[in-house]
Amino acid sequence: MSTPYGMPPTPPTGAPPLPTAKSRTPLYIALACGCVLVLLLVVAGIGIGLYLVGQDGGEEPTSPPTSIVDPPPSEDPSDDPTDDPSTPTSDAPTEIETDQPVDKPTEGPSADATSPSDEIFKLTVSTPEEGTTLELGGETKTPENDKFIGVAVTIENSSSTSIGLDTDRFRLYDDSGTEINIRYGAFSTSGPEIPAGEEAEAQLYADVPDDTVLAEISYTDEVGTGGQEFRVPVGG
Repeated sequence: MSTPYGMPPTPPTGAPPLPTAKSRTPLYIALACGCVLVLLLVVAGIGIGLYLVGQDGGEEPTSPPTSIVDPPPSEDPSDDPTDDPSTPTSDAPTEIETDQPVDKPTEGPSADATSPSDEIFKLTVSTPEEGTTLELGGETKTPENDKFIGVAVTIENSSSTSIGLDTDRFRLYDDSGTEINIRYGAFSTSGPEIPAGEEAEAQLYADVPDDTVLAEISYTDEVGTGGQEFRVPVGG
């Protein structure tokens, strides 16, 4: 059957009806409820956090801070250094016993390092003599400076071995501690040693300015002084 122009076709008799559109209102309501629930949870979380922070900041410490305190003085008399009889009560220096040798230039050596119980030698120095001429070895000598000054050194060898006796083993010192060069030397022995049990003399002379004062002589020997310089004041 034909349809007149401009008129919609008539659906055939017996065709199913068109489906009706579903409503979205329940979905919108569910989304709104979910948003409200999330907002409530966020607000509740913020409130709980602020409460806990307020509780932590407002609490006062339950115990005061500790500090270092000096302990009270002990009543035990053993702890008091002023009552200890072993503690010196004065500032005076105390003498300490030691096995180390002590240098005493005014005293002769009593022993050497290898034989501490036996006396090695005895040394005696005369009073210094001065002059503008010197009779030595049959000759008359004159000083290049102002005067000659000299001493006689007597050494008694008490050891069981020979000890040295030559110019290189002696030194002279003035009153300021400055060394004076030895110009001449004369010895009573024929050789540069003093045999065991014997005595010898060394005459030592220096050519010095007029204001020089001889104060000390020294003697050094491997056996007699253990290689150490032994100093003695003149006239001692």
